[in-house]
Amino acid sequence: MNGTQPTNWTDPSTCPFCDGELTDPGAGFIDHIHDSPDCESGFDQWRSNVSGDMGGEWSG
Repeated sequence: MNGTQPTNWTDPSTCPFCDGELTDPGAGFIDHIHDSPDCESGFDQWRSNVSGDMGGEWSG
């Protein structure tokens, strides 16, 4: 984990939480966070931070 909370995901081929290479930016990211507890925690925190910015649940 890179130690900072990312605010700008500039490269969809890498994980914004550890800068690790992803097999693909969609399903590969989901697989990655399921395999990496630190990145999953970072994603959960990010999701919690932005959840109030959108009405309902994020489908993206």
